Amino acid sequence: MKIAVYGKGGIGKSTISANLSAAIAHKGLKILQIGCDPKHDSTRLLLGENIPVTVLDYVKNTLPGNRRLEDIVFRGYQGIACVEAGGPEPGVGCAGRGIITMFELLSELGLDSHQFDITLYDVLGDVVCGGFAVPVREEYADAVIIVTSGEYMSLYAANNILLGIQNFTNEKGRVAGIIFNERGLDDELERVTRFAQAVSLPILAHIPRSARFATAEQDGKPILELFPDSPEAAIIRTLADHIIKIQPGAASLLHIGSPLSDQDRDTLVMERKPSGSIESYGPSVSQTTTRSALSPSVKNKRPLIGCAFAGAVVIANQISGAATVMHAPVSCSLLIGEKIIGTGLRTSQVCKTPYQISASESLFSTNLADNEFIHGGEIRLADTIEEAISRGYTWIFVVTSCVPGLNGDRTRYIAGQLHKKHPGTRIIPILVDGNITGDFSQGMIQAYREILQQVVPGELSSTERSVTLVAERIFAPNEERHIKVIEKLLNQLVVTINCRIFSQCPITSISQAGRSSLFLPTDSNDFTDSIRPLIESAYHRPFLKYPLPIGRQETEIWLQEVGSFFGREESVKIMIQDARKEYELNISQIRDRMAGKTLLITTQKRSIDWILDLAMDLGMIVLKVGILYSPFNDTFHSRYEDQISFSHGYDVQKRSEDIRSLHPDLVLYTYPSLSSQDYAKSDLIPYSPGFGFFAGIQWAKRLSRIIRLPVTEGWKYDGMEMV
Repeated sequence: MKIAVYGKGGIGKSTISANLSAAIAHKGLKILQIGCDPKHDSTRLLLGENIPVTVLDYVKNTLPGNRRLEDIVFRGYQGIACVEAGGPEPGVGCAGRGIITMFELLSELGLDSHQFDITLYDVLGDVVCGGFAVPVREEYADAVIIVTSGEYMSLYAANNILLGIQNFTNEKGRVAGIIFNERGLDDELERVTRFAQAVSLPILAHIPRSARFATAEQDGKPILELFPDSPEAAIIRTLADHIIKIQPGAASLLHIGSPLSDQDRDTLVMERKPSGSIESYGPSVSQTTTRSALSPSVKNKRPLIGCAFAGAVVIANQISGAATVMHAPVSCSLLIGEKIIGTGLRTSQVCKTPYQISASESLFSTNLADNEFIHGGEIRLADTIEEAISRGYTWIFVVTSCVPGLNGDRTRYIAGQLHKKHPGTRIIPILVDGNITGDFSQGMIQAYREILQQVVPGELSSTERSVTLVAERIFAPNEERHIKVIEKLLNQLVVTINCRIFSQCPITSISQAGRSSLFLPTDSNDFTDSIRPLIESAYHRPFLKYPLPIGRQETEIWLQEVGSFFGREESVKIMIQDARKEYELNISQIRDRMAGKTLLITTQKRSIDWILDLAMDLGMIVLKVGILYSPFNDTFHSRYEDQISFSHGYDVQKRSEDIRSLHPDLVLYTYPSLSSQDYAKSDLIPYSPGFGFFAGIQWAKRLSRIIRLPVTEGWKYDGMEMV
């Protein structure tokens, strides 16, 4: 029989559990008592006040191959087997995770509860995390006993325990009853009785407030050993007799229990009456938040795509000359590290440039393991930051994953202490705490916020004839080549690129970005909109309203705006005239194949006007544009909304229906791919199509080849009829 004793901390569970185990052992039964409390004092009375090695300290200090069961199980009073879970230092780590680890280790080392007649778990009950709820689960405990006094918080905890049990049990009785451990309050018995009746549970024992218990506690012995003939010992023996009778599934001795609502608990048990309605504090309370910029998935409470930890690491790692410390398990660090390194290698292959190995060398990880999940990762964090400092880094970003966020690691405190030790070093925590903060985009936003707040100095008065690029597509391997096109266009206007926030951006350049006269957004999406106010408040510089242009029409509009800002309107006119001739020559080579062809577009992208421009220039007919939900873009705008049919709230099923009914010559999509039943020629809309007048021309040539192919290759039907 496995029994879990729950109750509020300090209510006397450990004293009752130890004395109950002693009484059962006197009956000749084999007992195992497991203390599931970080205080590790459950078995103190059974071990003569000796403090045993706790399971979690043992796990922390002993390698897996050297662990033995006899190192953590001890023989106590009347041969009772004693185990203490222990826990992390107060204020750090996760004691609940420690409880889970303890059960896993005991099972791994071969401790079988069937070796004992009764296994008794002494569990902290006012902590409601999943770790402390483990003994409630059916595979661990057959019955639950709740210890309470008549105090409000004790009954509050008792009711919460019943709510927890209800989460693991539907109709099966699991609760043996209540032990009333008296505190000597007025009307205490009546209050506990009302509670027991309200939750439909029996009171198994009424333990009076007695000096004998205090004396036995002081001597470190069970009351049955020190005062065997006392009335208190008799109560414990009677309780033990009842416990011995309990068997799994015993309907007469185990109960379901009916937890109370907050209002019923207060009115029925505590006999309190509400004093009146709750009045709102009023609109004078500030409605602003320190994290007003939210990604679409976070804002709309949709499934998260990626985690904020990964997004923040990607942004921080773009800044050269600075180290990025990933305060995370090794698995998380490995996944994002491989993505960053793989993208760098792919970029070097596509753009025929040397691989920037510094990007991977500047990544550090605390490599949190099971021990840190329990005891906290502050020591690992300090050691890893010290390692980065020893390699010469004076700027260090620290990005947190879920584990330190859940454990409550004091990342800012550790950073502050190390800054005092190394005053020449700037350590900037980016506390995204994995997906606790949100998705990949939210992590990128948070990284921008923290970096801009702590790296950018005050407003720079002197400006240059230069621009700063903002929010480039980090995972586009050909982006670097495309930026060269923009750089060439700007050079014709006698304008240079001063800084790129944050893409291949030296740490020293961030503070100098304010010297630029104009900031140029790379893309038009919700992420860019979210970080725009952060950058404007940091640098106090104007933002161009148009993103970097794709295709002829966008480039003409963009050049006119930039040229007007820098007073180069005449140069822009000449550039546009020259480009139009070359553009028309390129388009004319493929227009004959595409003119009159029908097009269906389904996209998650916010800006696709460059595709519509290209289609119009080719003489194609756009049947419909279906806008699918995007975790990255919440809004959609187009210059063609009055000319073309746009369908918002689009989905894959509607796309299949439109393919069957509209019979488009070509389907363009972002995600997902067409199904095997969607018989249409199709192609993926490029993630990074390029910039400038001629962006998209090569893709249009590819489409002209696709349009001539059969919908399905003939070899697929060799020897079978077409469906």
